[in-house]
Amino acid sequence: MRGAKFDCCVRAWRFTIQGGSRRNKEMRGTIFNLSALALGLLLSVGCKSQKPVGLTKIPTMTPIVKTVTVPGPAQPLGGGNPLPGGNPLTGGNPTGGGTTIVEIPQDPLNQALGNGFSGNEVEDRDTFLAQMVQFDYDSSAVRPSDLPKVELVAQHLIQNPTHKLLIEGHCDERGTEDYNVSLGERRALAVLDELLRLGISQERLRTTSYGEKVPILDGLTEAAFTQNRRGEFVLLRPAN
Repeated sequence: MRGAKFDCCVRAWRFTIQGGSRRNKEMRGTIFNLSALALGLLLSVGCKSQKPVGLTKIPTMTPIVKTVTVPGPAQPLGGGNPLPGGNPLTGGNPTGGGTTIVEIPQDPLNQALGNGFSGNEVEDRDTFLAQMVQFDYDSSAVRPSDLPKVELVAQHLIQNPTHKLLIEGHCDERGTEDYNVSLGERRALAVLDELLRLGISQERLRTTSYGEKVPILDGLTEAAFTQNRRGEFVLLRPAN
């Protein structure tokens, strides 16, 4: 009799434990499902409330719709003997035939550049030939060794307040044409920044880029690439 009662108690205890275990599992499953549902609703609301991020607007550039004819490539020179006071610097004459190109758009951030130009200036490409600056590959930084050349140009402009300056940026032929036009403009602007630092008014300065269009040396040699990565100064004198 005692054994029968003991067996009944054991079976009842097992049933209680098993029932409780099943209820615990069911409760945990219910809690998990509710948590997943709440998380899904939260993510859904958060995604719907997000707004698309707009792209940064870049100012448009107004193209200069004219074609100009420039002299052929200038020959690279060695040193020079700059004479202040408006006297020409020693140098050579550019050689070669004419090249017709289209001027690139003006940078909208530099619209004040060249406001002092009358349009009747006379180009002088000889005076600053020896002051040509060179650039490293894919770089628009003015080399420290070329800063004295820029200082000589600034000295001339300070001593001749009626003179103005066009800064040309040039590249070697590696890279796409559009990229080289942009790189040439950055090089010209880097030289311009040095002149501004030296006290030259921006109304007397103007920049342009010819990209790879006007090389000094033809060919795919490192010597040609080095010579063609350059910035040139074109002095603009009053017509009268």
